[in-house]
Amino acid sequence: MKGLDWLQSRQKWAYFAVVGAVSTALIFLSIPFKAQFQYEYRLGQIWLSDDLISPIDFSLPKSEEEYFEDRQELYQSCDFYYDYSYQIENWKKDLGSFIKDDGVFVEWQEKGVIGIIPNDKHLTFFSDGGSLDVSEAITPSTIKAKYGLPDTLIIEPTLKISSAKVDSALLYRASALTMSKGFVTRGTPIIIRGAAVTQEKFNVLKALEANFDGRDSEINLISRTGALIYILLIIVAIAFYLNQYDPQVLAHSSSLNLYMFVIALAAIATLWSDSISFLNPFVVPLVILPVLLRSFFNDRLALVSHVLLLLLVAPFLSGAVHFMVVQFAAGLITLFNIRGIYKRTQLFQSTLIIMAVVIVAHISIYLIRQMEWSTEAIQPLVSSLIGVIVLLFIFPLIYFFERSFRVVSDLTLLELSDTNNPLLKRLSKEAPGTFQHTMQVANLAEYATELVGGNTLLVRTGALYHDIGKIVNPQYFTENQTSTASPHDELSYLESAEIIIGHVADGIELAKKQRLPDIVVDFIRTHHGTSRVEYFYRKFKEDHPDASQFESFQYPGPKPFSKETAIVMMSDAVEASTRSLPEKTQSNLNEMIDKVIDHQLTTGQYDNADITLKDINTIKEAFKKFMRGVYHVRIEYPKE
Repeated sequence: MKGLDWLQSRQKWAYFAVVGAVSTALIFLSIPFKAQFQYEYRLGQIWLSDDLISPIDFSLPKSEEEYFEDRQELYQSCDFYYDYSYQIENWKKDLGSFIKDDGVFVEWQEKGVIGIIPNDKHLTFFSDGGSLDVSEAITPSTIKAKYGLPDTLIIEPTLKISSAKVDSALLYRASALTMSKGFVTRGTPIIIRGAAVTQEKFNVLKALEANFDGRDSEINLISRTGALIYILLIIVAIAFYLNQYDPQVLAHSSSLNLYMFVIALAAIATLWSDSISFLNPFVVPLVILPVLLRSFFNDRLALVSHVLLLLLVAPFLSGAVHFMVVQFAAGLITLFNIRGIYKRTQLFQSTLIIMAVVIVAHISIYLIRQMEWSTEAIQPLVSSLIGVIVLLFIFPLIYFFERSFRVVSDLTLLELSDTNNPLLKRLSKEAPGTFQHTMQVANLAEYATELVGGNTLLVRTGALYHDIGKIVNPQYFTENQTSTASPHDELSYLESAEIIIGHVADGIELAKKQRLPDIVVDFIRTHHGTSRVEYFYRKFKEDHPDASQFESFQYPGPKPFSKETAIVMMSDAVEASTRSLPEKTQSNLNEMIDKVIDHQLTTGQYDNADITLKDINTIKEAFKKFMRGVYHVRIEYPKE
């Protein structure tokens, strides 16, 4: 038996290793391997994060105004190129009637006549590239004023600007004009904790953020290795938690497949949404995760899984603190508020409450960060509300996951526990005594489960179906017999035991025909464990003390392997045994309950179930209290 348990354990972990490896690979491939800026800031606020040291080299870009000013400055200080020409003969011809001294023309030619004298910002050159000094040059307007020449007179300049040369030089200098106004090296302090975000610091932060989000170069091998190790660490944490607190998830491959698929899908969707420019991770409806896990598993696993998911994606998201605060608040209020999703009105009201909490969480972050109420800033809030609205479509999602992974949600269990279900209806008609027995077992098991913890809805449903096999031969079971004569009187003890034990196999066959979920069928398989049909066993032993067929009186098992199946086994045995008591006094009931459960405990029926001795003692006391109420037994007071 120990060897079988060891093999089953190894198979369980081998399967988890495969599922975990696939999930790790898919999540790893979904990570946007580019730098992410993790800070939120605005002009004038106080820097609340740790000291920020530049992790990379980056340039400081110019603003549009600064770049325009630089271009204007370039135009206003461009180099001028001039073509030189000889004009003395032309001047003599045009101006000879006004100026008789040819030496004046020679002087003009030597100094140079130019249309407009450039200012000191402009460098002047001959068109062939030689340096040109125009400090002594004169303009036609100066000549006209000095010699009283008419304004309509045209004086040809000796230095004419070369437009082609000037434009060519201007284009060359404009092409060399950059959008950068500075450079920040790696390791340079950007801003310290508690400092104000001034305009200068704001510009530097903007430049750093732009460099992070817009950088095309991928993260190097070291960073990729770190990401892989981190994901594996979270997967290992999930494995340890499941093994410690929810081993039934590991034990059922379908449950494990659903659980890991939901976690991986949520992580992948979050990472992808952060890598797409027009989306953000808030749009992913992560509040569905705790609702789904609660529907298929339990509250504690839903909460822990939600936290582990946030830890899983946080290092790879921009604005991770904002994201984690909002999503944690949303997940927590979802778990607290949606205690059951059986009514559409309740789901709608819960969705409105969750949306209100999400709005408050966003506003608190905005106020802490002193963020501006711009369209860009409010986008995460709008995305979060869209994600919460998806909760209204949880019913078809649950149905999809049930059919895809062959698991059972609370909604399905609720439907199955309805006594109008065809199989239970048939039981009530063909085996009414057994039906009353199962109803009592369901009430007893549900009461005990509430005290020690567990899935009460699963326990109740399993209890209702645990004896469904008695439909095949109802008359062979005491609770269905209406006369003093018993059909067992005509059978041997071995034949009677075979019929009694056969109700387990008959129940499994009926359940499969009705397509009952495996998790419900488990209650049929395990409600007798490997115990014996004691009545016929003892009778046979009295008549045949030396016989070797004693194993024929033992149920095939398996033993209960969860707290819920163990509780149904206890409830079944206690209800049947106390019903058979001729005198149902408090002491007789207490003695019988102790005897039944202690016998199951000593024969190892609870060895495979995650139930403690403390739980067993609590259940025994609960049974005693419950059965006193059923049989209206008063507490026995001591005599004086």
